Amino acid sequence: MDTSSRLAAYGPSMLRLVGAVLVFLHVVHLFGDVHESAHSRASLLFTTLGPLATAVLFLAATGWVLRTELGRDRVETLVRWTFVGVTAVGGLGVLTVFYLRAEGLDLEQWWYLVANAATGGAFVGLLVGVYDARAARTAARLRSERRRAEWLSQRLHVLNRVLRHDLRNELNVVHGYASLIAEGEGDVRNRAAVIERKSEEILRLSEKARDLERLLAESDDVTAVQSDLAAVVRENLDALRTDRPEVDVTVDVPDEASVSSVPLLDAVVDAVVENAVVHNPSSEPTVSVAVRVSSETVRLRVEDDGPGIPEEELDVLDAGVETPLRHSSGLGLWFVQWAVAESGGRLEFESLAVGTAVLVTLPRADAADAADSPATATPDDEDPFSAWGTNPGI
Repeated sequence: MDTSSRLAAYGPSMLRLVGAVLVFLHVVHLFGDVHESAHSRASLLFTTLGPLATAVLFLAATGWVLRTELGRDRVETLVRWTFVGVTAVGGLGVLTVFYLRAEGLDLEQWWYLVANAATGGAFVGLLVGVYDARAARTAARLRSERRRAEWLSQRLHVLNRVLRHDLRNELNVVHGYASLIAEGEGDVRNRAAVIERKSEEILRLSEKARDLERLLAESDDVTAVQSDLAAVVRENLDALRTDRPEVDVTVDVPDEASVSSVPLLDAVVDAVVENAVVHNPSSEPTVSVAVRVSSETVRLRVEDDGPGIPEEELDVLDAGVETPLRHSSGLGLWFVQWAVAESGGRLEFESLAVGTAVLVTLPRADAADAADSPATATPDDEDPFSAWGTNPGI
């Protein structure tokens, strides 16, 4: 356990102990002064009652701060500054005692002076700690807001590109072929087939935009949910076999694979599988889907025998930003990357001899029970597909 962890664990008790010790010392001082008639009321007020009130106020303030979210989250900052105050100001009290002795003035109850100084230092240190903790929390919130602004800017840029470029191009093709059909030129059947295909692409694009809109809407207060990735994969592939019977699908998933993810896991799986199918020019494309469970993560692997994802597109996804000259060809992989990142996972790609493998790694929801499920856990927790000899490229 490092120093920060120890302070976080024992800090509240340490602060309360400091307050209790200071209050005890000043109570002892008070009873001693009450029995000595030599002290004036002013001396009793400023050298005894004042420090006692400060110690009680420190103890009460400590209890109140520790009950707040700031105190719970930043307790190590409060402890550090409190002990800095006690050490610094208390040390000045000790130096004052030595100075007075050097000047021939020997205080019989010198520790009262040190206790008074330490009390003031503790209270000032606590105040500085609260200010520092609030400043650190504000800075962290500003960094988070800045990252979120960049996150939204990137996604809005991609959406703008889709609406301005991709969607317009598809609609231009539809409009052109529809005009040819209206003029009665050429093979109507083939041109109608092109319009149908382009309309399907526009529909898929709009569905991805809808999923992205849901992700953007939930990003303010996104809450991870527990989902069964194995069940989602089986449901998705059943639909694929029905809609695309020409696709040769190989499935290897366990009975259950619980993951923690944003509430869009079905859309993520659909986008990955769809990417493996729709970009494959083969009349009988092949798709292999597997799920592996380790002690802390669950990994989805989707392989295809298509032409592969262009290196330029992978570079854009890896860089995380588009430019007018370098951009992705759609929304699917962008959506997958963002949804996986919001879930605390990773998106990786592997170039195969024929085709591409897309790997989605998500946190396992029941990681605490991993040791009790040897049938699904793999010996290599770092890479559940290590037995396959894979090595993700990015």
